Amino acid sequence: MRRSIQGWKSNTFLALEHPQFRILFAGTLFATLAYMMMFVAQSVVSFDLGGTNSAVGLVSMGTGISMLIGSPWGGVIADRVNRKYLIVLGQGAGAVMLALTGVLLLLDLVNLPLMFILTLILGATFVFMGPARNAFTADIVGPRLIGNAVALNQLAHSWGMPVAPMIAALLLESSVGGGGTYVVMGILVSVGVLSMAVMPNKGKPEQSGKRSPLQDLLDGVRYVAQRPPLRLMILLFMATVVIGFMFRVLTPALLEHHLDRPSTDMGLMMTVNGIASAVLAIGVAGLATSRWSWPLIFILMGVMGLGYLIMSQAQTYGVAVASMALLGPGLQGPTLLLQAKIVMNTESAYLGRVTAFTMMSWGVSSVSGGPAGIIADWLGEREVLTGVALGTFVAVGIGILGWLAIRKYEARAPKIRLTPETDIRGAQLAVAEDANGDAVVATPTMPPPPMLRPVALMSGQKLRN
Repeated sequence: MRRSIQGWKSNTFLALEHPQFRILFAGTLFATLAYMMMFVAQSVVSFDLGGTNSAVGLVSMGTGISMLIGSPWGGVIADRVNRKYLIVLGQGAGAVMLALTGVLLLLDLVNLPLMFILTLILGATFVFMGPARNAFTADIVGPRLIGNAVALNQLAHSWGMPVAPMIAALLLESSVGGGGTYVVMGILVSVGVLSMAVMPNKGKPEQSGKRSPLQDLLDGVRYVAQRPPLRLMILLFMATVVIGFMFRVLTPALLEHHLDRPSTDMGLMMTVNGIASAVLAIGVAGLATSRWSWPLIFILMGVMGLGYLIMSQAQTYGVAVASMALLGPGLQGPTLLLQAKIVMNTESAYLGRVTAFTMMSWGVSSVSGGPAGIIADWLGEREVLTGVALGTFVAVGIGILGWLAIRKYEARAPKIRLTPETDIRGAQLAVAEDANGDAVVATPTMPPPPMLRPVALMSGQKLRN
């Protein structure tokens, strides 16, 4: 039992043994706290300004439009320029925009159209920062730790989720209001900028710049299109994010129109959501490389659908809060596992662009908030929540069919076995058994995953295309 716990801790927190990643991870915690607060603050401020689901959806669309249109180009830039400087620039601009929004709110100079414009600009900062961040993490920790490092970055998001909504709700209800809340978020993101500034300059450009940005973008699209497993991971990631964040648009009106509660009570719901997400994330952070990762993804997506179904029928605030205990793990688990798997199956030269394609899902999620708000104003919040639940179950069914097809695709490739010394801590080598049944390292029968190829080369393997 003790050995099993030690093995779980080793696999889950392996990347934190890297000193530079520890600094990066600490900065991520502060920035994530701010962004998790933003989800609550943005919804409440937008609802106060407009008083409808459509108003919340409209402001949400500001960030979404920037990310949907700009993310692919942000990924191209992340593969062409110095990644460290790009992250510092993007995250620094985000801190400025948050603080500026707060000052304008404190001065009572913000209306709904201006709030939309401010979130549109804020979304543009994510476009440049996001794709570069995962690529820079790979530059820092190397291929043997990248899967676990990305999972831990997602874990940082989970740890911020229980605390951030309650802090946001307390600030929103205090004398500082929405303006002070946004200023605090800007300060927290600034701490993340400082952590990036002290990192070594390892984010060197991967591309020579001889091709045009459009050619690089098309090359990234072809890279994903020619790899069915990677394509399925990205599509499932997009579906999970788009569906999983829909409740943030609908919750304020559900509270006020159906449960006779103020919209700021969304803070407690988000706290429960975050606690459940954090507990689940700690348990699955080390499972991205295990054989249970795919079944776990589909089970947790089904849990998310169940959470939406319960929320749609909730007659009391307590039941609505309880539904968050399902929605949190149902969103966080699949996104954590899928993002780690995506990075592990992507070569370094394409990490910026592939990460940008996953970031587009956040854009689609935010943009879809506008139509969802309009439909909810027309049909009702409960009806839309029920539709989202059914859509989740459909996505799970389609995803399982895709996974079965991928299993057949992968079954045609030669099999390899791994020793404890050649798992995520090192290169993947084929293993044979001698006459006594003992494991011995043999010649590899297939190339290792893309992110492990540099390690394999250092170990003397000959790689086949």
